[in-house]
Amino acid sequence: MKTKRKVRKIVGIVLLAAAVLFCIASPIVVQILFNDTFARTMPPEPGLTSSILYEDIADRYDREPVSFLSGENTLTGHLYCGDNAGGLVVISHGLGGGEGSYLPEMMYFADHGYQVLCFSNTGCWDSGGKTCVGLSQSVLDLDAALTWVEGESRFDGLPVFLFGHSWGGYAVTAIFHFDHEIAASASVAGFNDAMPMILSWGRDMAGPLICLETPFIWLNQKLTFGDTFDLTAVDALNSTDTPVLILHGDADTTVGYDTVSIISQKDSITNPHVQYITFRADRQNGHNSIFYSQAAHDYTDGVNEAGSRLEEQYDGDIPEEVLRAYYASIDKFRARELNGDLMESILTFYRQSLQK
Repeated sequence: MKTKRKVRKIVGIVLLAAAVLFCIASPIVVQILFNDTFARTMPPEPGLTSSILYEDIADRYDREPVSFLSGENTLTGHLYCGDNAGGLVVISHGLGGGEGSYLPEMMYFADHGYQVLCFSNTGCWDSGGKTCVGLSQSVLDLDAALTWVEGESRFDGLPVFLFGHSWGGYAVTAIFHFDHEIAASASVAGFNDAMPMILSWGRDMAGPLICLETPFIWLNQKLTFGDTFDLTAVDALNSTDTPVLILHGDADTTVGYDTVSIISQKDSITNPHVQYITFRADRQNGHNSIFYSQAAHDYTDGVNEAGSRLEEQYDGDIPEEVLRAYYASIDKFRARELNGDLMESILTFYRQSLQK
């Protein structure tokens, strides 16, 4: 009996020690993972990307640099086509991107008479910040951008429209928790709530073990963002009567269509001016593929095949001069041709919102 009690005591001490160590280590591990997940993003290197860069369109679209504060960090961006009179479209980019990641969309809006403000969130491209901080940061940065817009007399009387994707798709809906005059907003592949979105990614990486870290994840983000961490898109949409268009692909595996997306919560949205569009066409129903035409997908299939052949030929170590020649051969405008149905639906929605 004494031996059994001694063994139980030892086991109890070991388990208690393990629990204490886990509680000490978990906050550190969680912060390391957040620093990695939300590491600084950098713009693509010219000559080594298939993305459209400003240097590719500078002769057609004028722009001026802008900057403003978000918390302690200075965010940078550009105002495009400042003479257009149709309205101002403010673009909130997705995680991993920056102010130039949506130049095809900027071009589309500018070609239809809008001024366009593109800016980089905290920790992205040329903006300040050691990291992108977390999912809640995008709405704080959009709030800062709109505050800057409202302080500029040149925008007086000009309707302001929002466009956001993913991280930005959340921002352009959650922003209605803040006090801004917005004519309409379009959210592509946006998530509803930061915490479930984080856990969704965590389950993909760590499986059921993410449940053990959930309290530490919540505490980390709550200490970082305070009440902002609790803001949901649904609550924001229900607090306004502003027209909002929610667009999502039914094969999106990044922001799950049936799980963490805004569109999955549409039965909880009471704002009568919210509309929904689901994209179901093959290759135009994913998280990023939703943006591009079928012709663009066909073209990039061939581009990717050529890239794969080079990978094989050089055993994964392609010489830089060969890689630059490969990228120089790509027709960026064919590769980034937009999904007309997506963009036209947004443009029509913007126009109709002014008649509300």
